[in-house]
Amino acid sequence: MKKVLLSALAAITLLTGSYTSAPPKVEAGVVDTAKDIITAVTAKFKDVKGHWAESIIAKAYDLELISGYKDGSFKPNGQITRAEFAAILSRTTKLPTVTNSEPFADLKDHWAGFAVNQLVAQGFINPSDYPNGFNPNTKLTRYEMMKWISNGLMNSNDSFKQAFQDTKNTLLPTPEAIRREISADKVPYLALVRGTGIVGGFEDGTLKPQNTTTRAEVSAILLRYMDVEGKSASAYPELNELREVGTTGTNLISLTGYHYTEGSFSDIRNTQITLANNSARLKIKNIIAVDAKTDDLKGVYSTLFYPKVESHQKGKFITYANLDMTSLIDKPVGNIYSQGLTSRLISFNRITDTDYVNSVGIKTFPQSALSYFKKNVENSLWTTAFLMPGRGYFITNDNQDTVAIYE
Repeated sequence: MKKVLLSALAAITLLTGSYTSAPPKVEAGVVDTAKDIITAVTAKFKDVKGHWAESIIAKAYDLELISGYKDGSFKPNGQITRAEFAAILSRTTKLPTVTNSEPFADLKDHWAGFAVNQLVAQGFINPSDYPNGFNPNTKLTRYEMMKWISNGLMNSNDSFKQAFQDTKNTLLPTPEAIRREISADKVPYLALVRGTGIVGGFEDGTLKPQNTTTRAEVSAILLRYMDVEGKSASAYPELNELREVGTTGTNLISLTGYHYTEGSFSDIRNTQITLANNSARLKIKNIIAVDAKTDDLKGVYSTLFYPKVESHQKGKFITYANLDMTSLIDKPVGNIYSQGLTSRLISFNRITDTDYVNSVGIKTFPQSALSYFKKNVENSLWTTAFLMPGRGYFITNDNQDTVAIYE
């Protein structure tokens, strides 16, 4: 028992720089409101006041998830190591505490060994991810953090295991997915934390899985994790969108309120569709919807393709179609391709903000079809359209498979 207590004290000491006194609510006995806690924490730590995570740090500290340093600092921008994150996460989870293995030889007698072994037993950490040892002092990457958390969700409620399977082929709502910078094996782990809102991404929409993470970021993310752990995956609308895209190629049903009156998008996804005038053939990989019924875009993909609502889009659902398009003619002129469309579910409208689409890496329909398309050369691109309220839409492929939706 004495050894366990000493190990726990050592963990706190090495994680924080020194053992600090108990959180404000214990110290004063009268710190009851969020405002009081923030005031007490900013008075205690010289580098927290005015930080973007000021209130978050105060709450995490009050819950005894994370502590500070002997010199009176919290170091909110300090990078987190694997060992440090393991210690904090082990205090955050509500999963039963179990330790039935010691898979890492380099953690013998290490201050974070107990916490890491606990997380392994609880399913957060997979030892096979670290075949050369845990290397506890290595800076934690955001992907590692997100993977551990996703593993925790799957072990807290079986519905997340199905959500994991459903999102293996989803489109992540981040520019890195458009640019194909995220490997397929990472996608479902990122989808779970993004779809539940545990990780929201940076201002530009990126997830930056290769980056390290900070004490402030970890405080925010683990507080959100606490709210999600143990709940049902179906309770999260944005995750439901990602699941639908992963299983069918579209989020039309989960986001818009439209329902299928015939078939399903998966029936015609990646199948050949030849335009009525034989000017081109298409394969539709995805149709992604964004809610533009108000001035504020809604949905998990709300800012991926274009972050604003144009006047002609307001009150509608904006759609973005990812097409593999092959021209069947040599010199396309005018609206020759549009003239061959028999469905309004897709269009050949381009996303007009060139600077934005270039920054994200989106290839959209060209301004000049004549100089872009070559006969029998396939091009992958995104086009945009919108759904009018109260209308039905359909599309039929060359095999006469039809999908139809109605609001």
